Amino acid sequence: MNSKLSVLLGIVGLLAAAPLLSHHSFTAEFDVGRPISITGTVSDIEWTNPHAWIFVDIEDDDGNVESWAIELLGINALMRSGLTPRTLQAGDRISVEGYGSRDGTNTGNASVVINANTEEVLWSSAAGGRR
Repeated sequence: MNSKLSVLLGIVGLLAAAPLLSHHSFTAEFDVGRPISITGTVSDIEWTNPHAWIFVDIEDDDGNVESWAIELLGINALMRSGLTPRTLQAGDRISVEGYGSRDGTNTGNASVVINANTEEVLWSSAAGGRR
């Protein structure tokens, strides 16, 4: 095989594999033994791949605010299930059920996202809780 063609095919292979490097397994990042249930105000939403993120500010009884980063599926899967960029906006109050990160930070993976005012389930994973 031509050496230029081999180099080209090698580069194409590396570029095709690059998105896979940013993906991770659920169990590497999150702990099913650390269920979370939080309610707060959406501060930001990132519609990105490989996963979308919701950022939620939670106020405790003393008025202290904790910020949480909640991972969802990729945007294509979310949109196929009905969750779109218009479904959630900064300022919305939501409840999230899911699993916390293995490292103990305020990071979680959502199983269910609920409108805290209406109790409407906005999104639920196949393995999620309520529907």
